[in-house]
Amino acid sequence: MVEEEKKRKNIVKDVSFRVVKATLKAILIYLIYFLLAPMLAPLFGLIPGFMESIEAFVIIYIVLTILGDITERTIFQYFFSTARSLFVIAYLLLSMEDGIISTSYENFSLTVNLTLFYTVAITLSLLGFASSILQAINFMSERAEATSGLQPPQQA
Repeated sequence: MVEEEKKRKNIVKDVSFRVVKATLKAILIYLIYFLLAPMLAPLFGLIPGFMESIEAFVIIYIVLTILGDITERTIFQYFFSTARSLFVIAYLLLSMEDGIISTSYENFSLTVNLTLFYTVAITLSLLGFASSILQAINFMSERAEATSGLQPPQQA
């Protein structure tokens, strides 16, 4: 009876710690967005729909981060991490179009080629995706070892 009560308290303590950790991460991500948004304000005026697109990206990214943190130490943590990586890749691919942003104002025309930036960002997201998959495989193999009772040989 006492052990069950201690276990229940530990579970409550663990879940509350996860929620606090997820909340702090979400606040930090939103704070970064909040501080960077005024710097990008002139760009928001030049590209229609850019502000709404960035806000949607930040909201979905924060939600996937919170869900990943709350489901820590379960297989769902890796599902949400993989979903977050795939979301970043899909967002970049859909927003990229041809990778060239062009705008003009009166006599001035500005063209910026962001293909290299998009390529690097997608490559980093692919590394995050691969890392999530490998971590999920490692998690499942550790769980299988623990339930089977087989332990790897100790190295000297």
